[in-house]
Amino acid sequence: MRTTPPAERFGAGTARGYRATYRPEVWGALIGAGGASAFMLVNGAALGSPWVWIVAAGWVCAIVVFAWAVLVRPRRFEQLEPPSKQASTIYLVSVVAMIVLIVGGARLLASFDRSELTVAWVVCVVGAHFVPFARAFGRAMFRVMGWGMLVIGIVGLAVGFAASAVAAVAGVAAGLWMFAVMVADAVGGPLVNGRRPDSTVPRAPH
Repeated sequence: MRTTPPAERFGAGTARGYRATYRPEVWGALIGAGGASAFMLVNGAALGSPWVWIVAAGWVCAIVVFAWAVLVRPRRFEQLEPPSKQASTIYLVSVVAMIVLIVGGARLLASFDRSELTVAWVVCVVGAHFVPFARAFGRAMFRVMGWGMLVIGIVGLAVGFAASAVAAVAGVAAGLWMFAVMVADAVGGPLVNGRRPDSTVPRAPH
């Protein structure tokens, strides 16, 4: 059986996502879909009836569109280069900082008896941790996704102090935003598909 060399597997070309699940653009989106689903379904349930069913229906629609865009529709893949040491460092620091801030923020909110706002804080932190990935991995979608989630989370926190249900709404909105950005990236949306000029990932020779 012929084994495809790594350089060929990660070269430029067109393929359906389900045939290219080894590529980070695909498996990364699948992981993202899991996180987006959790944001939507967990927080949709917190809103109670009838919103739980409305959110569930929206999630089903989002999953169908996501599966079509990411896994079924033929899409163009760029040639990938190994991430630099700087990119790996940015990734590790961002993830560790995210975990520390989520735990610390949740405890702080609990000390003020406002644990219901934790989800909005999580949206803020998860969004913020995506932003540096745009430079580290040369994917503008991380900047779009990250800043969008950060805005949603900040609004959820600010308004949530007056109406606690808004924090759960922010969680649902964050999940929808993640799905929207990943779909746009898969179909080649110009706002999310480009490289940052200061990316730490070297460009492939043409």
